[in-house]
Amino acid sequence: MTAATTDAGLIGAPAETPRGLLGRLLALWASLDAPVLGRRVPGTGVVTLAAALLMTAVSVYTVHQGAAMWYSDALSHLTIARRIFDDKAPGFQQLGTVWLPVPHLMLIPFVADLAMWRTGWSAALLGIFCLAGTSAAMYRTAARLGLRRTGRLLTLLVLWANVSFLYAHTTALTEPVLFLTMSSCVAGMTHWATARRPLSGGELAVYAGVPGAGAVLSRYEGWVLVMSMSLFIVVVEWRRSRTRFPNTYRLLRFIVLRRVLPAVLPPVIAIGWWLAYNYAIYRDPLEFMFGQYSAYAQQKSISTYGTLTTKGHLGVSLYVYDWSMVQTLGIAAIVIGTLGFLLVVATRGLDTVTLVLGVLFGTYVFEVAALYLGMSVMNNSHSLPKGLFNVRYGIQPILFCALGTGFAVELLRRWTRRFLPALVIPYVAVFALAAQAGWWLEDPVAHNSLIGEGAYNNDTRPDAAAEYLREHYRGGGILMDESGASNGIIPLVGVRISEYWNRSTGDSFATALASPASHARWLFVNTSSTGGMNLDGMDAVYADMIEHPELFTAYSRVFVQGEHAVYERAW
Repeated sequence: MTAATTDAGLIGAPAETPRGLLGRLLALWASLDAPVLGRRVPGTGVVTLAAALLMTAVSVYTVHQGAAMWYSDALSHLTIARRIFDDKAPGFQQLGTVWLPVPHLMLIPFVADLAMWRTGWSAALLGIFCLAGTSAAMYRTAARLGLRRTGRLLTLLVLWANVSFLYAHTTALTEPVLFLTMSSCVAGMTHWATARRPLSGGELAVYAGVPGAGAVLSRYEGWVLVMSMSLFIVVVEWRRSRTRFPNTYRLLRFIVLRRVLPAVLPPVIAIGWWLAYNYAIYRDPLEFMFGQYSAYAQQKSISTYGTLTTKGHLGVSLYVYDWSMVQTLGIAAIVIGTLGFLLVVATRGLDTVTLVLGVLFGTYVFEVAALYLGMSVMNNSHSLPKGLFNVRYGIQPILFCALGTGFAVELLRRWTRRFLPALVIPYVAVFALAAQAGWWLEDPVAHNSLIGEGAYNNDTRPDAAAEYLREHYRGGGILMDESGASNGIIPLVGVRISEYWNRSTGDSFATALASPASHARWLFVNTSSTGGMNLDGMDAVYADMIEHPELFTAYSRVFVQGEHAVYERAW
């Protein structure tokens, strides 16, 4: 090797790195427009990594600000997940029956660390995983339905530019797990419907049925998803196989036994397990539906005050829910996504794309029906009474709007290419979504109802009392009724749940109430006369203090915040 050759090699070596990096970036960019190759969808890894990085950045900011712990329901989910292994009576019975179990089960690995549980990082880490998975599933669905790079990226942009959607993924709310399981189920059934090689019933069970099982045990929207998926499978297989089975009965038997049954078997087993769990723990398989802590009991209580104004009124239900959609999902995503759905119907009829969008639209139908039937309650700035309660349900149709947006942009771009530059339509959509995000970010609490509801929860919660207890607790046990109004602050205290005597300890709670001084050094009570989740009157500990004051003579009140108080035993 000559000196000249060596010098040339040394000089040329550094120049290869930028070209190599640029080449890799261009290859990654090209993969986002590559066709589907059997089970492989090029670009999935890029999308997954980008979503994880985006969600990590959002989580760093939100957790640092303390906003990840704003929602009271999120604190309850964190408590449920941890008390499965950290409680005076640990075990899977601690899943309770108020909420479906999968979100709590998925939280378990993340809440094992006490600091992560207390700060909210446990929920944020699960949210990063959920957003990455949801983004990958929606990208794969868009690609399998024929969208090219522009449509695929616009589908993702609806998710990534939505402040409500990103914020929810930093909390322990159940929505992120629902979106993950729902999008995975839809991606699986789309794979089955578009695959060149017919997939077996077993493959359909794995790709769609298993995530469907996760969905039905995450939120009740998942139950509607599985029913919609079943109808989707019937229609698609009917079209595909009707020439093979001239006999209608044989065709229907094939569809039901070889396609629908494998797909719904995992969700049916999941629901069966949930019914069995409720029977084993509460002696009532429908405890989750009609029990003391159920949504039914809550709505029944609200109805007695005449404030369940959507029940029996379809127009009011549509009006209230649509405004929650506008305030959380955003007018830009709603308009463009709905336009895309209408364009698909007008140009392609009831083909596979239309059916997939129809399955995703089922969440909207469910939410409106729940309000109309009195199964759900929602208060926003356009309801009677006004307020901020359950407005986050307005975000549920975001997967429908995201996929609809991808098709709207691609179809409009194709039809206008003769008289408009190719990038005009995508730029308009990007600008509309960016403008909506900018409006939210200008004042998230005031402009975005989902974040505003969280802030309202935070403002009405006794955080200062929880902080006092965290700073002063040095052992001795805590007696509290965590189901009392605004009492769900256990993660904020940051003390191991095994230090508490509360309802989750079962019969031991009654024992501690009968002899508080011999069980707990600290008391945390709500002194109001209204019930919380228990719906049976005031805080159980405070009620006992009033009824049997002689049992509490050893305690002195050491901190007060509004209706909440902390007591400490004198010895």
